[in-house]
Amino acid sequence: MSSEPMRSPASPGPGSSPGRTGRPRVRYRLVAAAVILVALGTVTAVAVFSNRPTAIQKRTDFTTMVRTLRSDLAGCNSRASAAISAWQGVVRGSESTARAEKAAQTAARACTPDTDSAVWELTLYAVPSSLRSLHLNYAVSCLGVWAQEDVQPAMEVEDDLLHHPGDQSRITTFQRLAGWAAGNRASANSTLWRAAQKLGIASFIPISLTSLAGAGLPLSPR
Repeated sequence: MSSEPMRSPASPGPGSSPGRTGRPRVRYRLVAAAVILVALGTVTAVAVFSNRPTAIQKRTDFTTMVRTLRSDLAGCNSRASAAISAWQGVVRGSESTARAEKAAQTAARACTPDTDSAVWELTLYAVPSSLRSLHLNYAVSCLGVWAQEDVQPAMEVEDDLLHHPGDQSRITTFQRLAGWAAGNRASANSTLWRAAQKLGIASFIPISLTSLAGAGLPLSPR
């Protein structure tokens, strides 16, 4: 037999358990961390999903949006219609030039954000976040241009034509503005119509806006 004394097993260090190393405890920590991450991911996914707008909310937001746009344009639209009617009255001989001039001037003021708060609100309108994927900012932009850049200057030209009937340069300018107005009106309503179809709104009615062409009557008083 060896003369060396028998040695007892090394005493376990602080925090250790007999017969175990530190590795299992590390694995447990990793598993616990993984479980926590999975749980957090699930909660986040549920939160994101729950915040998505429903189909009903989208339809409601769209209907409210169209109602707001109609309201913002109502003053400009009605006054432009009155101005065109007065101009037609002058052409037919049933309206005075002075009254038609006043109607044109009133319409011009009603279609610019500088003097009309509703048109100003239209320039600031923000499409609801639930509808952003439908590209409705384009429709809002077309309607704003219709009022400010088409109808407003057209009303000023109408006022000029009442003073200078038959001026071909002014008639050409009015015709050009009338064409642009028709294009912007069509583009806006087409964009809104496509959005309504995607949302399942079969009863969508386009925003009715005054035609500057004057229903085929001469573009200058005789």
